[in-house]
Amino acid sequence: MGIGITQEQRDLAGAVAGWVARTVPPEEVRKLLDAAPGRHGRPAYWDALAAQGLLGLHLPEADGGGGGALLDLAVVLEELGRAALPGPFLPTTLAAALLHRAGARPLVRALATGQLLGAVALGSGTLTAAGTADGYVLDGTAPPVLAGADADLIVLAAEAPTGTVWLAVDAAALTVRVQESADPTRPTAEVVAHGVPVPGARLLDLDDTLVHDLAGVLFAAESCGTAARALTTATEHATVREQFGRPIGQFQAVKHLCADMLVRCEQARALVWDAARAAHEPPGPRGLTAALATATALDAAFSCAKDCIQILGGIGFTWEHDAHLHLRRALVARQLLGGGDLHRRRAARLAADGARRALRLELPAEADRYRAEARA
Repeated sequence: MGIGITQEQRDLAGAVAGWVARTVPPEEVRKLLDAAPGRHGRPAYWDALAAQGLLGLHLPEADGGGGGALLDLAVVLEELGRAALPGPFLPTTLAAALLHRAGARPLVRALATGQLLGAVALGSGTLTAAGTADGYVLDGTAPPVLAGADADLIVLAAEAPTGTVWLAVDAAALTVRVQESADPTRPTAEVVAHGVPVPGARLLDLDDTLVHDLAGVLFAAESCGTAARALTTATEHATVREQFGRPIGQFQAVKHLCADMLVRCEQARALVWDAARAAHEPPGPRGLTAALATATALDAAFSCAKDCIQILGGIGFTWEHDAHLHLRRALVARQLLGGGDLHRRRAARLAADGARRALRLELPAEADRYRAEARA
């Protein structure tokens, strides 16, 4: 299978780019910077997004989706990341993907058709789940939840006597407070449970590695868009900004910096596409590709956003330019998932484990062959 995407997926990317440019132009995003802190509510574009079929693109048609794959969603997320789309698209589609894996079909359909907004807490924080006759009782605080203040349904992890459990909890039963986030266009929220009962039917058959693998792939896909927007902004500026009578893009330092940004973008894209294809593989290959994609894409977004501001010079540091919006988006992604080194260490562990398993399988066969040759 080729590492690239198909022409149909390229056409999908172009259609999404056109839709978001018309529906949520940059001036609409910037309005959120000056808005009072608090809940933004259901975005004005949400119904149109659902009508386009983008919320359930990666889900089966039987569950209200479009019958596509996670790679199709990754292609869409890159374009929405390029536009710094505000709101809970990424958290909602991640929640839908996890609920689909857990077999919670009614909730999946509600998310895929835009009836509910979703969010996912990436970790358990101090949440505990005490078992009851018909479910669990939640207490404690979750880690910061991206777009949690606007969600109707939040996927939470909690520590139970039997280990970590994942639960789909109605946001109305929780205490949710908008946090002062580095990215006010999509702030995080503090989610607290005070003796919240959760029915046993809301217990999800998920494990930590699957949740973090899927989250990593989707955040990485969006980060590719952040990096690509930074690259485009920097190169366009370098062709028109002149110093000493020449475009700054002709200077070696700027030229090489833009080339390095391009390499980072292309590496991240290739790894994300590979990880999205491997989403249904066994935990080892899935985790390895997800860890590499997450590490590379999140670092690429952060470093490209910073390099873009450097190439822009004085204008890049101003509130009026959009460059800081993309740096904010990249910064929050790293805060939620961790920096690239964390994921690279995980990739190294998974690769070493895979190599050890392969050796254990191969060595007995080699020993038998040598014994047979010796007897002969």
